[in-house]
Amino acid sequence: RAVLLDKNGVIHNRISTDLAPVITGIDGSRRQDSKSWLDALAFLVNASIKYAKDNNLSISALAITATSGTFVLCDESGSAVSQGVMYNDGTAKTPLERAALQNLPGNYFKHVPEFLISHLTGEKNIAADWSHSLKSGFDLKNKQWEVKSELNLPDVVAPGTKLGEYQEISIFAGMTDGCTGQISAGGAEIGSAVTTLGTTLVTKIVSEINISGPGFYSHLLPQNKWLAGGASNLGGISLKKFPDLTNINIEAAKLQISKRIIYPLVGKGERFPVADSNFLEIADSQPISDPDEFLSIIQGIAFAEKLSYQKLEAAGGPKISSISTVGGGTKSDLWSSLRATIIGKPIMVRKEAGSDIGAAMIALAALSSSDLSKGLSEIKLQPGIEFEPNPKIKAALDEGYEKFLKLIHHSHKDH
Repeated sequence: RAVLLDKNGVIHNRISTDLAPVITGIDGSRRQDSKSWLDALAFLVNASIKYAKDNNLSISALAITATSGTFVLCDESGSAVSQGVMYNDGTAKTPLERAALQNLPGNYFKHVPEFLISHLTGEKNIAADWSHSLKSGFDLKNKQWEVKSELNLPDVVAPGTKLGEYQEISIFAGMTDGCTGQISAGGAEIGSAVTTLGTTLVTKIVSEINISGPGFYSHLLPQNKWLAGGASNLGGISLKKFPDLTNINIEAAKLQISKRIIYPLVGKGERFPVADSNFLEIADSQPISDPDEFLSIIQGIAFAEKLSYQKLEAAGGPKISSISTVGGGTKSDLWSSLRATIIGKPIMVRKEAGSDIGAAMIALAALSSSDLSKGLSEIKLQPGIEFEPNPKIKAALDEGYEKFLKLIHHSHKDH
């Protein structure tokens, strides 16, 4: 996706294009043709430039955001020598361990942004931002790689650092999609909480201190704010079996709640709020209908979201009063209402938000200020829609959450 955004938060154009399908191997590998990244980049950048020209606009800056942990290996010229290895690839625990399995020593390890920016600018060695590099083994405290590799690892810089230019457009280092989704919803102030409900579930809070634990850690928003949180393997991916989401939402809303308790994983392994590479989908019963199954899945994801915020708070994060949300899951008012009731906090849905907008905000902020956090606070946000907890079904959902915790405890203990 690409978006054209100005400092008043006005979206001038928003476009998207398809990527190649992710291929899952019997070994748990999840790969994508990295050439489709380049094709998408060319289409989106050219279309954006044409739109700007046709509408008497000028593009001043850009930043790129991608999924944390996705990478490609390249030769000295910057050409890919491996497929794109996805964030949820199951062949090894960490990106660099997965990279080592490619058996291509001496080549260059690149996250998605470095790979794309290198092709835009023609520069072979583009620095990585420390947000995309965290999961790969970069130590934020000492500002250095804490791992050794037979691959060439990129230099690492702060988000907002200028990396180059393309047709007089300044290119700045961005942050991961979870962070940019958080930023787009106003998640740059201490105590704010943002859930990105897309293909996967990402929960983040802004903390004054660096907190971490099993499956979660903190990104540093220069210079002194920590975007703390984790990403689950639950999310929109859990709803793939329902081709008509509009109608299933309508039917599920008639039921109000499901008594079925499920942790709706699609594949093997979970990251947060349960850190277990062997974790599988668990349910306490069979669904009574398709709407009931759908409802139980979105409830299960909301239960996992509540547990995620409880774990972040227990680790030293600030208490939160409300949650802003971005991502495709916000299209479901039923889901937003259930989440508010389950978590017990108002849910602010920002329709005009998303990781693409957060990346554009970073580009704008970096262009206008040497203090990225200050620059972000000066960009206006579009208003959202607030969902309040529903007291009529709160007791039943509280009971469901307790059953959810017990279900996880018994299954997780088995591993």
